[in-house]
Amino acid sequence: MKRYSSHQLPLINAEIQITPLLDLMLLLLLTVVVLVPALRSESKVFQETPAGQPKKTIELVVSPDLKLTLAGESITDRELIAALKMRMAVAPETGVVVRIPANLQASALLEIMDALRAAAVKHTAVLNDRPQKSP
Repeated sequence: MKRYSSHQLPLINAEIQITPLLDLMLLLLLTVVVLVPALRSESKVFQETPAGQPKKTIELVVSPDLKLTLAGESITDRELIAALKMRMAVAPETGVVVRIPANLQASALLEIMDALRAAAVKHTAVLNDRPQKSP
């Protein structure tokens, strides 16, 4: 067997190169300096939109057999969007509270929420009627 002397073995260089680290830090600093003012100006747009409670609310009740009642009046699925659009035309800041049964499937709720969006309802809330526990 041939023996190698310590002069023939490769040396391990354990130095940290600081130049790439400084380049990265300067790039991050430049990015923050440029983006922070841009993000602040965009956030002002969102702050100007009204984010309060609606002036008036109406209730949309979904029965367990999927029949709809809007503000005390029984309506069909096809009439829902037209009835909501009519009410939103009169009072655009009206909110809709959707009261659903506890066992309503998610797909039915999604269809109702899509109808609210199509009717341009800005304020919505969903209430889940839980079954009463007997003592």
